[in-house]
Amino acid sequence: MSGKWRWMLAGLTAALALVGPCAGAAQAKFFGGMVPDVPSAGAVSAGAPVAIGAHAPARSGPIARIANLPYSGGAVLHSNRTHLIFWQPPVLGFDPGFGPQVETFLARVAADSRRPTNVYGLSGQYRDSAGPAAYNSSYAGAVLDTDPLPSNDCTEPSYFAGGPGWSVCLSDHQLENEIARVIAERGLPRGANDVYFLVTPNGLGSCVQPGSGSSCALGGSSNGGYCGYHSQDGSILYAVIPYSAVPGHCQSDNPRPNASTADPVISMISHEHNEMVTDPSGDAWIDSAGNEDGDLCLTVFGPNIGGSGAGAWNETIDGGHYYLQEEFSNEDASCRPRDESDRISFSAPRNPRARKRLTLSARASDPDGAIVAYYWSFGDGRSHSRSRRASHAFRRPGVYRVVLRTTDRVGNWAFYTRRIRVRG
Repeated sequence: MSGKWRWMLAGLTAALALVGPCAGAAQAKFFGGMVPDVPSAGAVSAGAPVAIGAHAPARSGPIARIANLPYSGGAVLHSNRTHLIFWQPPVLGFDPGFGPQVETFLARVAADSRRPTNVYGLSGQYRDSAGPAAYNSSYAGAVLDTDPLPSNDCTEPSYFAGGPGWSVCLSDHQLENEIARVIAERGLPRGANDVYFLVTPNGLGSCVQPGSGSSCALGGSSNGGYCGYHSQDGSILYAVIPYSAVPGHCQSDNPRPNASTADPVISMISHEHNEMVTDPSGDAWIDSAGNEDGDLCLTVFGPNIGGSGAGAWNETIDGGHYYLQEEFSNEDASCRPRDESDRISFSAPRNPRARKRLTLSARASDPDGAIVAYYWSFGDGRSHSRSRRASHAFRRPGVYRVVLRTTDRVGNWAFYTRRIRVRG
């Protein structure tokens, strides 16, 4: 495409619809995952899978679904490396403990990679010709950016017009320039799998377009306000995550299991992160209305699994507790909190002896698909990664911890461990 295209919020959907070129830009630019400023609070308590619209108090009805999220032919991310940029200009700041909470979240997301035990494990069902958009994340670290603010380039809706009442307002162009400046100054990577989150503090407003008073951070649903979005321009894949712990906006009234103003921001990061993996450029897994997998489940949170009241949580990631929205699953035609775990085990012969070859046989099934790979670790420094059956000879007597790891078609892992006593 030539010319610059602008995405505008369509009704209460969580993405933008392409409407026309804007003057003065040299190439197309995609804005996706535009999470509308629709207040949400509480969790769906039903234990069964939750259909779209089941927890959408701000909508007049559920989103009509004729087919699952379609594939438009574009690339997905098969792995990703996340980076945080906290922009804290001299006149503004983050609450105590805010930054470490966000950093810990992305580190935990990386630590739990390939496991189906949280909402990120759903991404692998979306794929391109090279393979799945696997839950395969690493965390590269954070930068505290103390650059002073440039001049305002837009106007946030006033408090009386449904906005947050912030006087500072920067356009997406200014925000992207700041990300690019930090990347260049710090020598940070700009690879195809590098994902940047620009997190802004309380008081720093933003709008998608210069001079605009609509499509602005926490601008209210009637003004097309947003709680976050992602974009890609040139070689930078990034998301803008405004401070959203403002009463009456976004997910500020949801439970906060970490008792932190970072809790609602973390849910926005989860939303944008999943969409940048499954639809980085707006041409992969996205429907005709501009909805991506997170957009279809914007106000669906599923059952709580721990805590209560304001401290409830619905996701456990590497031991941390979080309250996150669900993601849409094509496999289930509904919003889901996590993938279904694979069932695996293996059998071994009785009374194996050292220096005698034995055969281990795996039993594995994936409720949503198929097991595509097996990896055996025998506990003696050797491994095998060929097939469902593994032949191995232990050189010495002893007790060995044998681990079977399987990979399913969406890239998630399952583990089964068994101790085998080998006799002399």
